[in-house]
Amino acid sequence: MAFVPHGVLIAVQDTGSSRIPCVKNSGLDATGGRGLMLVNDFATPWRFQRDPTATTVWFELT
Repeated sequence: MAFVPHGVLIAVQDTGSSRIPCVKNSGLDATGGRGLMLVNDFATPWRFQRDPTATTVWFELT
């Protein structure tokens, strides 16, 4: 997390998948898969970087 001129920059990293991150419509009983849906709803645009060991997604909240 870092402060930017008009808000805060948040970055989240995990080992994730080797695929490009995408917004999913998870079922009501799903135990995961809602993170990017929430980010997309509250902090458009968001970006990502994928390297051999991890995926980092970052976004700004104003």
